[in-house]
Amino acid sequence: MQLTAQRVAAALLLTALSAATGCSSGSDAGPASGAEPEVKSTPTTLAAASLKLPLDTYQLSSDELDRLAAAQNTLVARCMHRFGFAFRMPDPPPQPEPPDGNERRYGTTDRAAAAKYGYQAKPPPRGKAPASKAAPTSDDPAETSVLLGKGQRSWKGKPIPEKGCAGEAARGLSSGAPPLSDSETSTAQNLSAESFTRSQQDSRVRAVFAQWAQCMKARGYDYATPLDPPGDPRFTERVTAQQIETANADITCKKKSNLVGVWFAVESRYQKDLVAENRSTLDKLRRSNQAQLAEAARVTGRATPR
Repeated sequence: MQLTAQRVAAALLLTALSAATGCSSGSDAGPASGAEPEVKSTPTTLAAASLKLPLDTYQLSSDELDRLAAAQNTLVARCMHRFGFAFRMPDPPPQPEPPDGNERRYGTTDRAAAAKYGYQAKPPPRGKAPASKAAPTSDDPAETSVLLGKGQRSWKGKPIPEKGCAGEAARGLSSGAPPLSDSETSTAQNLSAESFTRSQQDSRVRAVFAQWAQCMKARGYDYATPLDPPGDPRFTERVTAQQIETANADITCKKKSNLVGVWFAVESRYQKDLVAENRSTLDKLRRSNQAQLAEAARVTGRATPR
């Protein structure tokens, strides 16, 4: 049976996580609840894509994830060729262009993009396909066994690496990185989700939501928060004039209320506190990311951007 892209991609990801970590728990203590933190300055801005939150330093960008995936694919192919399999990663189907940084963290803010795509993701550039979506196919059980390390323990007298060539590739990428537990690996992502949720409950953000909603209502739109329009069931992948008009009004009201500036300032403060409370784990995570990116650059011969 042919391996589907989704199954192999999931297997490679799980293998990478388990191979790069030596345990399954452990993190710094979570933040203590209390009064809303002081915000000393608030920018006046609509350009969310240019904003950098404190936790962004500890998370991999889409480009960095693609570079790690490309290096892992290279290492997997080398290992498979060692076992005599003419193995290569196929070109994946084009994917929608990922948001640039925090471009859509606070809802749509790019007026030019909204005028074309409404609330939908930008289509991929012609000819571009992210390496992170690539996955092999095979109808050979032996090849699958060598790839994932499930089934037979050796092939033609050669022992199959632990968790197969996928496991060997993951260990190769993380060989110079500090070991991380499963919870440590997802620390920055989890804290970012926490700050996003906590910021929405902050009275200053709720107040600017109310200003935005009043502005939208004056234009004939009834939404409580700027996160509601993108989820409107009327707005499907088929972009309509109604969707574009709503997105344009949404952006106008964000600018009028300075919603992005206020929300960013408040969330930045929550993230600053979360970084301070989880400093040791986050520093270890950053060192791990940097080590893996350096190894990926060595494997692929592609310099790491400064």
